[in-house]
Amino acid sequence: MSEHIKNEADIRNKESKTDDSLAERKKMENGVDIEPEADEWVSKPADTSHPDPFPKH
Repeated sequence: MSEHIKNEADIRNKESKTDDSLAERKKMENGVDIEPEADEWVSKPADTSHPDPFPKH
């Protein structure tokens, strides 16, 4: 696992007693990444109403 991905996993799995659900706390106690699919999330460009938002005439 690259250092960058490891750091993101550490941030996602940082314990927060006020914000974490009971299920998330149980997963973290057992060493389970609470959002493993976050490593695969990719930002995608939004569709526009025009093929070129800044047409050059």
